[in-house]
Amino acid sequence: MSEAKELLKQLQSTDKNIHELQTQLEAIPKKVETLEKEIERLYKMLEDSKQSLVNAQKELKLSELNLKSQEEAVAKYNSQLFSARTNEEYKAFLKEIETAETRKKETEDQIIEWMEKIEEIDADIARRQSEIKTEEGTKRAEIEQEKARQADLEKQIKEEQEKRESLRGKTPAGMLSIYDRIGKSKGIIAAALVLDDNRCSGCLNPIPAQKAIEAEHSEEISFCEYCGRILLK
Repeated sequence: MSEAKELLKQLQSTDKNIHELQTQLEAIPKKVETLEKEIERLYKMLEDSKQSLVNAQKELKLSELNLKSQEEAVAKYNSQLFSARTNEEYKAFLKEIETAETRKKETEDQIIEWMEKIEEIDADIARRQSEIKTEEGTKRAEIEQEKARQADLEKQIKEEQEKRESLRGKTPAGMLSIYDRIGKSKGIIAAALVLDDNRCSGCLNPIPAQKAIEAEHSEEISFCEYCGRILLK
């Protein structure tokens, strides 16, 4: 292969490396953002559980106040029971006592339910705090790894770009112009390799034996008849 074609081959390899490295680099901010959102979600769920606990405690307090009020009502009606002057008044007081006792029992049941609910929420908070302690540390470590990887990729890209500029400076202008023109229409792969089975690595279509030989030995540029890319061996 001529020196010019070898330069073109190296240039294509370098451009491909830069593209792949940049693709990896561009994916890092999204991954970091996802990890940070996962941490935020853990804290949000913990805060929701804490708010649920506050709400449940308020409801328990209200139920306890209601119970006290109902106990006072039962005591009041019981004391009034003995002051009834008629049978109708006596029955009325009994009815009030029955109603107050029913409400009192319902409130006692509510208190038990809220106490059980608070116990469940307390356990949920403890579980979420433990989860945060474990998961946040892991995710923070992943974020730091991604940031370190980002710095390494930026360094590799800079090195490849410097290599690219050096290769472009050595490649004949006419050949470089053709390479750039094809690259604009074909994406990152402007120069394709002739595979061992005489197929174009760009489109995988067959290449005539003579053209494969020219791609390797001729000073002139050969092109794939199907995709139009430069052929190199």
